[in-house]
Amino acid sequence: MQDMTMLWNAILTLAVGAFLWWIRGTSNSINSLRRDLRQHALEDSKTREYLAINYATKAEVNSEVGKILKRFDTLEAKLDRWMEKH
Repeated sequence: MQDMTMLWNAILTLAVGAFLWWIRGTSNSINSLRRDLRQHALEDSKTREYLAINYATKAEVNSEVGKILKRFDTLEAKLDRWMEKH
């Protein structure tokens, strides 16, 4: 009977310890996010400027997709020629 009580106490101790460790990690993550938000609130104008620079226009995307499709067409033609030889 005493062995079962000790086993139960060990299981509860491990469960409570794991739960407290998870709470501590979550709390640290929340504090880190709050710190980042405060920092970005001060640099808000910079963030907006950087975001506008990083977008691609529709014409640029279409141009790049066209280049990729041309390369695939070239690769397909090479594969066709290789298949005809073998």
